Amino acid sequence: MVDWLSPAIILPEDHAAIGALAVAVAYVLAPGRLGDPSREHPNVSRFAVAGFVAIVLVKELFWDPANEANQPFLWAGAMDLFWYLVGIGAMLGALWARFRRI
Repeated sequence: MVDWLSPAIILPEDHAAIGALAVAVAYVLAPGRLGDPSREHPNVSRFAVAGFVAIVLVKELFWDPANEANQPFLWAGAMDLFWYLVGIGAMLGALWARFRRI
């Protein structure tokens, strides 16, 4: 029997959803209409996503090893970072498929 509520299943989905949500929020809150080629500041959302990735990297490098017992950065943090990037990539792919530009 599979324990669907185990951390091994929930946590990767959690990290991927947070990564996808960060991209969605960055693109929705950026100035101008989503998908409009004449947006005033098209790089705002790109900088927001890059900032989110930088914050997550710093979190996985410094916060998690100090505050999560038995989870050094090298493996657990790298897997967390991988799942964040999977969510980010999935949402960027969905945005590209919808609007043909990112």
